[in-house]
Amino acid sequence: MPVPPEEELVADLVALARVPSAVPLGADTLIEPDHPTLRHYVQECLRPMFRGLGADVIDLPRNQFAVRLGDGGGPCLALMAYTPTQHHNLMAEPWSGRIRTPTELGIDEPCVFGQGVTQNKAHQACLLDLARWIITERVPLRGTLLLCVNNEGRSSHDCSNAILDGLPQTPDLVVQLFPTGFDVSVGNRGRVDVLVDIQGTTAHSSAPPAQGRVIDAAADVVRRLGELDAVVRTRSHPELGHEQVVPYQVRYEPLAPHTLPATARITVDRRLLPGSDPDAATSEIRAALEGAGTGCEISVRPGVAMLPAYLPPERRAVLGPLAASIRTHLGEPRYTVYGGSFDAGGPASRGIPTVMFGVPEEGDLLGDDYVRLSAVRRQAAILRDTVTRFFEAERTQAPS
Repeated sequence: MPVPPEEELVADLVALARVPSAVPLGADTLIEPDHPTLRHYVQECLRPMFRGLGADVIDLPRNQFAVRLGDGGGPCLALMAYTPTQHHNLMAEPWSGRIRTPTELGIDEPCVFGQGVTQNKAHQACLLDLARWIITERVPLRGTLLLCVNNEGRSSHDCSNAILDGLPQTPDLVVQLFPTGFDVSVGNRGRVDVLVDIQGTTAHSSAPPAQGRVIDAAADVVRRLGELDAVVRTRSHPELGHEQVVPYQVRYEPLAPHTLPATARITVDRRLLPGSDPDAATSEIRAALEGAGTGCEISVRPGVAMLPAYLPPERRAVLGPLAASIRTHLGEPRYTVYGGSFDAGGPASRGIPTVMFGVPEEGDLLGDDYVRLSAVRRQAAILRDTVTRFFEAERTQAPS
């Protein structure tokens, strides 16, 4: 029995929720775009679903693709959804795709359960809904709509840059679909992971060396980073907040019985504001650690980085169609900033207005991930309305 058209959105979401897409647990939280999990998810699951609609699929580097809709000219709107699932790692049944009403959580309406349904899969389902609607209803678009599937899972902008380099034209607006609680995120701080490597002397703990103790050196490094953090936090932005220097991971090697380790790596979260330079921020840390750790060799280098993003009020006219659609379906739009770092800084650094928007995320960070069906339907309706308004507005403003 064919699925009723109004339920195809839910059927797509359930199908996607049953396919693994998660970053493996462990100290290495980065995942390559052609990792077997993502390759299977993109090439064997998501891409065939778009092809099955008769969509014009543009294959792009890094195991990515975009769907092109419209007449191929005029204004260009890009909607972007992501594939790597990074949270809810301890969910009991991550790939069940179950629909149930979780009354134990105080929710009295149906939800889809599955790891990544809020971060990724609700948004992919909404892109499928858009493509199906435009193709089956022959919706005229005087311009170019690009539905982009992005595999960024390495805290960089490499995948977005590969997409933008491979698209037939540069978008006038990029909307990154992300769980923002239906707020429009107009900015976020950037971040560079600064890697501090310490080389010292290994020895049995019963006879520790006078110098070269890696754990002592690490303690000295952390103390100095705290002093630098107090200085760096005085640099702030009225909406985005302050810069910071926060060590968040320490790894020692070797871990052996009663043995002082020979090396340590401290990973530092260095938050950035517009105008901050990742290399300059790394050099500042290097200078602060000069002479630390008696008898140890200390090196400092930048790791993965994401740039800050900010769309100031004077440039937000391009958000008019999205704002009007939110106003129709939800009420007055709310503009906010995202507390973490995300990919908006990539397109924004190329001069493309970029914002984030999407369903609320209500589940526990490590526990169950679920999304209300009403929220998914609302997002799908807003995106349909936004696309219609975007191209109508551009046609109205075009010279006769």
